[in-house]
Amino acid sequence: MRRVNTPRLNDRILTFEECFEARKMETAWKKYVKEGMRGQALLDLHDYFDFHRHKTQILRSISNQISEGMYRPKSYYEIVVEKKLGVSRHQLIPSPEDAVVLQSIVESISPIISNAQPSDRAYYSRSHAAPKSEADIDETFPYAWWELWPRFQEQIYEFTRTFDYVVITDISNYFDNIIFRQLRNVLASYGKIEETLLDFLFYIVEAFVWRPDYLPLSGMGLPQLNYDAPRLLGHSFLFEIDKYLHEKTNGNFVRWMDDIDFGVDHIHEAKEILRGLDELLLTRGIRLNMGKTKVLNMAEAEKYFIPNENRYITIMSNRVKRLIETGNSIDDEKRRIRRRFRDFNKKQKVGRWDKILGRYFSLSSITNDNFLQKLVPDLLCNQPGLRNQIFRYYKRLGPGKKSFQHLSEFLRSQDCFDDPSIFGVAKVLVDWKLTPGHSMRREFVHLAQSTAGKSATNFIAGLWIIAKYGSSQELASYINRYSNIWKNSSFLSRQVAAVLPRIKSIVGQYDIFKKTISDCGQLDALRVLDNLNELCSNQPLSSADKLFILHGQTDYEVYPLSKYLIAYQILSFENLDQTYRQDLRNEIVARINDPIYRSELNKILIQ
Repeated sequence: MRRVNTPRLNDRILTFEECFEARKMETAWKKYVKEGMRGQALLDLHDYFDFHRHKTQILRSISNQISEGMYRPKSYYEIVVEKKLGVSRHQLIPSPEDAVVLQSIVESISPIISNAQPSDRAYYSRSHAAPKSEADIDETFPYAWWELWPRFQEQIYEFTRTFDYVVITDISNYFDNIIFRQLRNVLASYGKIEETLLDFLFYIVEAFVWRPDYLPLSGMGLPQLNYDAPRLLGHSFLFEIDKYLHEKTNGNFVRWMDDIDFGVDHIHEAKEILRGLDELLLTRGIRLNMGKTKVLNMAEAEKYFIPNENRYITIMSNRVKRLIETGNSIDDEKRRIRRRFRDFNKKQKVGRWDKILGRYFSLSSITNDNFLQKLVPDLLCNQPGLRNQIFRYYKRLGPGKKSFQHLSEFLRSQDCFDDPSIFGVAKVLVDWKLTPGHSMRREFVHLAQSTAGKSATNFIAGLWIIAKYGSSQELASYINRYSNIWKNSSFLSRQVAAVLPRIKSIVGQYDIFKKTISDCGQLDALRVLDNLNELCSNQPLSSADKLFILHGQTDYEVYPLSKYLIAYQILSFENLDQTYRQDLRNEIVARINDPIYRSELNKILIQ
């Protein structure tokens, strides 16, 4: 049996004030939150560079506000994420300040939570540790399923022995049904957490809860934010379940957040464990999702996990990467992959076939093969779980009429209503490397203009597209036309502020937009404008600022639009020394791999 952790009650617990020391919050930003914000479903057009450059002063102020009981969370940007068949969940994009505060709280209680964890067979974040999956099956595994079955349990599930059955299940609408009062009691039971810290934690959490109109708080529904802090809280809520499963299965289970798998030798064992598990969950106000619960014998597991297909994709991915690295042809491999996929696509769509299909898109991205394009229109409309792989696939294939047709028709359709999908289409178009005179450039701008009014996120998507492909006048007209959408939103107005360097050449227009931002009290957007002006006044740029704009020193795939806009602002600033501007432009352009960015920066008159 695996070792079970027990709380070390003698560990010193941080005081409330120590949790929010500015230097500790800076560490949380650098280690977790900065990359977490870059991993959101919608990205910031300034890359939160205003916050990053002034984080020491901002976090000192926040630390003082918290200690004096004056801290108030900022407004968030709410997005809708489609799960399946139009059913969606609400997700929030917090401000960097609030994200740091929540992460700092969770970091301070994380040692207590870790010490209370009863088993090492439960996981919650890929940034810390993650369980293996069927995608890890490679050439070291036998081909015959009767030989692979025990190896699968031993090396993928890491069971201590082979079982006749594997049970897979998950918890129904887990995050939405977590009751705060119960979560607080659970956290309090794990160790000596200051009551003031718990009060503040749930004050912050409740500020992130989706509340349509002005409905009162329900006291439940852990907010789904795309970084580790809320996931750790949700993870800790299930330790009693981990203890139960550890005892019932002798440690032969694995839990990935709210997905649970375990091994048994008899059906009646599975029923007994599931019954007890569901009753235990009921005491927490949650239940198993019986629609996704399965008890699989060896033959059923082969159909469900599709191991040989996973093995083939893993082996072929590794082979293709080696051939590409050594400069060899992959034409034979492309033909084999196509034949293999045709056979796979004819089979019954059961089990985790969608995961396999997603892996074929990833493999075809590596081989840069367009043979899967014919499937894309239907998949974009009906398989939201595959859209990210399709977007990466089309990004890799690069610009093409058929690809653009698929993406534009999807963006215009009623099926494209969830925010990550809307933004995902725009991100593919912006990441494509068109030549400055490419005919599709005008089509991109027209698509942005014709879809912007559908939603706030459609406006953001259009803003990204026009900021790259449109003229200064088109960008200014676009911002002005949809001012009623962006001027009263903190997140949207800072996106507008980030693109204003592109319209400074239009006399008076910049000042008009800045006044609108100021009149509407959009302090975040004003901070973006101040940061851009401050970067211009710093001559020469600090080494950190310059490295940021150069996008590091190593190779990269896409130069970010956010950094192009900052570079455009600095190189357009006439008060900078002429020689310095010219040298800086040469250095930046040499690092940029996008023809349009290079062309636009080279057009800036330096004299």
